[in-house]
Amino acid sequence: MKIIGKDKGEINEIVYNNTVYYNGKYRRYPTITELKGILDEIISSDSTTEYIRITPFYINEEVDMQIEFEEFMFYIECRDWFDEKDQEMHILDCLEPIDTPRALNDVKLGAILYPLCKHNDIVSYQKALEEYKDSLRDILPRMMKIAKSEMELNEEHLPFGCFCFEIHSG
Repeated sequence: MKIIGKDKGEINEIVYNNTVYYNGKYRRYPTITELKGILDEIISSDSTTEYIRITPFYINEEVDMQIEFEEFMFYIECRDWFDEKDQEMHILDCLEPIDTPRALNDVKLGAILYPLCKHNDIVSYQKALEEYKDSLRDILPRMMKIAKSEMELNEEHLPFGCFCFEIHSG
């Protein structure tokens, strides 16, 4: 069994401590409530990291299915330098991934889900995380609608499912 490694840095430690257990042997996938707590902890750390990637998924035990929402993945990347054109190209690239069954054609939401920031710009980093956290109020119902349709869920199935989030940082 491969041990999950911990990268250096305060944010990487926060992510590791909230998503890995049993001495690095297993990964946890936080719920929406836990995700918001992790984001608050990251925001209050007053630091940045190379990247954070948060991929939501919905799992339902009653129908024994899971659906990943790569089009609603949050990916913040810190760079030494970028300009408005780089930011725009980054968003457009992220909006049209090659390997996902669904695409997100919403540039405004793309700007929230795929922000860039400079390495030491803590304020912009925190703002991007807050905007993502706030956007979950709109994103979750959209994902639920997709899950209901693609998984053919009915009302009896819903109590047996939940949204979880895979979180990586580096």
